[in-house]
Amino acid sequence: MRSRSVAIAASAMALIGSVLAGTAHATPSEELSLRVEQTPALQAADAANAACVPGLNRTHECQVVNATVTVLRNRVPVGEARFTISHEMTLQVKSRKWEEKISLDKATLIGNASGIRMSLNVSCGNPCSAKSDFGPHTLGAPKSAKVHYTDNIGAFKQHGTASRYTYSFVKAGHTPGAFAYNSPSYRCDDMYAKRPGSTRPRQSPGCVFPQYTPTLTGMAGLPNIGPGIRAIQARGGHYGQPGSGHPLHYLTDKTKSNANRNAVCAGKTAPPGSAGPSCDEYPFAATYEGGTALPAGSRGITWVPVRENNRQGGMINKFELGNRLLDRDAFWVQV
Repeated sequence: MRSRSVAIAASAMALIGSVLAGTAHATPSEELSLRVEQTPALQAADAANAACVPGLNRTHECQVVNATVTVLRNRVPVGEARFTISHEMTLQVKSRKWEEKISLDKATLIGNASGIRMSLNVSCGNPCSAKSDFGPHTLGAPKSAKVHYTDNIGAFKQHGTASRYTYSFVKAGHTPGAFAYNSPSYRCDDMYAKRPGSTRPRQSPGCVFPQYTPTLTGMAGLPNIGPGIRAIQARGGHYGQPGSGHPLHYLTDKTKSNANRNAVCAGKTAPPGSAGPSCDEYPFAATYEGGTALPAGSRGITWVPVRENNRQGGMINKFELGNRLLDRDAFWVQV
């Protein structure tokens, strides 16, 4: 029997059976009950039953649900179907269209559990729409199908939502039963839309799992900026350092980010022997921790060549677009 943890849904439905014996009389009622449990991370013994490994990153998630349908006659179990449902959703950072694969493993049928028919409805909330290829299925054989999503979010708007999975179960002569649960939340946006005076948008609309905190890497390869960030992260509150508990938070207001930069760099010149004339601040100006927001012991500047500072700017821009960072989104800096 599969291990189980937190119960997420359970329902009990009365099932009415009838037989003819001379004149028509109803037999004592039968019941179908559903007990569903979800594990955020499978135990090793259960891994073989899942089509993917539970967890998520910025654009991909796997959710696994262990489900049980128990057939009751006069409140006494007479059959049971046990199976695993795996969800694998892949969002697109440059598209409002994406897909999810839903897989059922081969169900274990015990006693009077044959003939249980399952249907699935998937919804995601306007302006998102979901179309499922998962038709009615008799529990027993494995099955996989796809859900096709589209989120018609408008220009300079964002939409946070989650998928809602509603399962219905029927068995001849029995009243239907059902249970439902949600996917992890996701966000679609068109915040990089074309602005007045621009010839094209910065990036097409797209979607991410915003609860995942991405990590900016690559700056360790910058000969002056990398060591400068490491030295600042090593003291004070270790802001931005993975595992510190203090991520940075993205700031989209250009006026505020310019003010942050001026607060720590304006009017200063590189001291003799510096690597370059360009002032590089950490935490970055385009964060809520930038400028003088943090105590002096948790921030600092490094003097670097202009070319290296420009290269860093390109890395940050690419990271922003690749992870669809919106205002106040958290992120780490690994150096």
